[in-house]
Amino acid sequence: MFRAALSAQLLAMLLAALPATVRAQASDLPIPAAASNSFPTGIAVKEAGERRIYVNRRGLTLYGMDMRAVTGRTGRPALYCTGDCLAEWEPLLAPPGSPLSPVPHQFGGPKTSGEGPASDAGDWSVMEGPAGPQWVYKGIHMVFTRKGDQPGSIAQDGQDDFVWNTLKYLPPVPKLTAPANVTSRLVKDAYVLADAQGNLLFTSRHNECADPCMWRDFASGMARRGIGEWTVRQGEDQAQWVYRGKPVYRTEGKDLIPAEAVALTP
Repeated sequence: MFRAALSAQLLAMLLAALPATVRAQASDLPIPAAASNSFPTGIAVKEAGERRIYVNRRGLTLYGMDMRAVTGRTGRPALYCTGDCLAEWEPLLAPPGSPLSPVPHQFGGPKTSGEGPASDAGDWSVMEGPAGPQWVYKGIHMVFTRKGDQPGSIAQDGQDDFVWNTLKYLPPVPKLTAPANVTSRLVKDAYVLADAQGNLLFTSRHNECADPCMWRDFASGMARRGIGEWTVRQGEDQAQWVYRGKPVYRTEGKDLIPAEAVALTP
């Protein structure tokens, strides 16, 4: 019993010492939002069930070979898909002459300062792959399509212990000009505004809360000056934020808003 407990403790210590990019697998991490809506030529976004995914010009699903998942399997994870693998997977090649991005040091490249995906297309960069320069998403996923797939198929998602994953799209996080305690939340693939605690913000369809009002004002606190499309109005008890000409209210620990209300959007 003591030996088993000691082994488990030692394993935990070893895992904790590993870089997060080595420990993490695709199934462990949230889907990152896109940095922009600028894609390489021929790449688009398409609905696939409850998700939106990237596809090529033929509508075939783009899969990322997650280099974090293959780091421990080969000394050259960027070239993991070779030989028989290329009989099943087709690299998404970049145009001839595309400038190559540095290979991240955790994937076999030299350790340098200022590393990260570098590309005019935002999230997309180019690395040397098994069949020549190919697209890489977020500096982590070398991009492939599955040979023999039909447009819209996502049957290979999570294959080989999450080496292969559909490239899922989340819209870029909006840049806000808003009070300091206003943030954005992604709800069903669209961003809505919320307070610092994550409570959704909304306005009334009729510009005012019914009497008696059961909603909670989104108080402006000490702020008296507006910012962007936000202004302040003084109520009987406290000052309240007004957005695009309508007084703002907040939910309290709930994702649902009243039927007669409208969620704020950036």
